[in-house]
Amino acid sequence: MKILHVAETAKGGVGTYLAELLPLQAQSFGARNVRMLVPAAHAGHVTGVDKQMVRCWRRSGRSPLNLLRLALAIRTEVARFNPTLVHAHSSFAGAVLRMMYPSERPFRLVYCPHGWGFDRPSSHAKNRMLAMVERALASKCDEIIVISEHERSEGLRIGIPHASMSLVLNGISDGPPSLPSHWEDERLKVLFVGRLDRQKGFDTLLDAVAPLADRICVRALGEAVADPRKSRTGGEGIQLLGWRSLAEIAGEIAAADVVVVPSRWEGFGLVALEAMRGSCAVVASDVGGLREIVVDGVTGRLVPPDAPGRLMEVLSHGDRAYWKRLGKEGRRRFVSFFTAERMNADLVQVYLHLESGIADVPLGPRPLLVREVPRSRRRA
Repeated sequence: MKILHVAETAKGGVGTYLAELLPLQAQSFGARNVRMLVPAAHAGHVTGVDKQMVRCWRRSGRSPLNLLRLALAIRTEVARFNPTLVHAHSSFAGAVLRMMYPSERPFRLVYCPHGWGFDRPSSHAKNRMLAMVERALASKCDEIIVISEHERSEGLRIGIPHASMSLVLNGISDGPPSLPSHWEDERLKVLFVGRLDRQKGFDTLLDAVAPLADRICVRALGEAVADPRKSRTGGEGIQLLGWRSLAEIAGEIAAADVVVVPSRWEGFGLVALEAMRGSCAVVASDVGGLREIVVDGVTGRLVPPDAPGRLMEVLSHGDRAYWKRLGKEGRRRFVSFFTAERMNADLVQVYLHLESGIADVPLGPRPLLVREVPRSRRRA
């Protein structure tokens, strides 16, 4: 089997996904049989991937011209590589590929939205239009991979058939324990990782911890991307450290007491997995895929989005022993359900099923994993 991964952007979650997946698929199928086509400017975001598997195209923004460049790059790479399966990542790559090859094509086509475009706060008209596009294109590929039960249910809601989607929950690789960064403070150490933008709810965290500066200190790894001029970026007890490498992030997680993921919307939430891998408790918004990762009162806490008062209340209760206990439970849950090896094994099952020529037989979704963990509600 020869697999070509195509991405219109490789920043953020898509880049992490590819960085986790490609080395494992190289082990499964051989490095010569796995490639990814990504923007040249984003290739550095996909770390740890053998250079022979990387092909690039020139992207200078998101415009019709750049989508045409992507289409030409896809056509060229398909002719050169002759893949048996193409895996499209996110809505733009998925749309381009499905419009280029709507029916007759020399490969199987798999599409992963990595969070539906219509499942974001926006105008009703825009989200309705995006939902119509996804519904119209759903039949133009052999399988749609959804990364959370929430994403699958939203697909069903807009009319995408159950049999068209396979649920493969995200996963990340495990590794040796990280050495904690230097972070000496008697206060509760709270870590935020991600864009300092409205979606990620950094302003909610700032409002929540402002009255607790004598009890809580915060480190933020990341920068504002969407509109840096309008983003709130600090306050008393807030350290802004900018973007950090994956190894540095793991070190900060190892030093923290709590990782907070206060997103207003989230297709999945890889930061929560990174925290659980590092045995750190998670306080996350009760939205999207986050509610499938964090078990409230067992591995962390779930709070309503855009509710700084409730977030403040949760963070102000519980001592370090309480948060450490939740972190240990989170580590157990990560090892059981959210490793990259499990994710790759599930994807390979989908690939082989399609290659066998019985793609019209539904694979069926994996069970919602959160049901496999007791929903006991332990309060601080």
